[in-house]
Amino acid sequence: MIFLQLNQQLQSLSNLLTALSNEQYIHRIEHLGNASIGGHTRHIIELLQCALDGYQTGTVDYVNRKRDLRLQEDKKFAQNIIEAILVNVKNPDKKLEMLVEEIEDAISDTVTTTFFREIVYNTEHTIHHLALIKVALIEMQLNLVGQDFGMAYSTLKFKAALINA
Repeated sequence: MIFLQLNQQLQSLSNLLTALSNEQYIHRIEHLGNASIGGHTRHIIELLQCALDGYQTGTVDYVNRKRDLRLQEDKKFAQNIIEAILVNVKNPDKKLEMLVEEIEDAISDTVTTTFFREIVYNTEHTIHHLALIKVALIEMQLNLVGQDFGMAYSTLKFKAALINA
């Protein structure tokens, strides 16, 4: 189920990128601190890449992630990376370490996690950034996504329960 939810979110993002021009993709949004849809897309992709890299190395490192500006400037490049993530993300669960920011007097600079836990985190993180992307679409007056774009599954279930009550 966790891969299904992530897949749906990434597919909705990829579909949006298809509908956007590259100019719209890189347009800076005042109400988002001058970030762009491309910038949010880059951030989503990079954290997922960290989780996948961590699966291979045994240590997830969100702290020192690469920041590839091509992901926020070229929507087709971003779509290609999203497709690669979708192909490579379905792995069995396993225990991992996650690097954390250096904290004064910390005993360790890592915490224990699991791959599935990081996929759950990344799914929720993706939804959060899709909600911010929806704000960008509203500011640009682009009606390209449905009402549930960027909405958490728990919220969708809650709303459905209210309607059916």
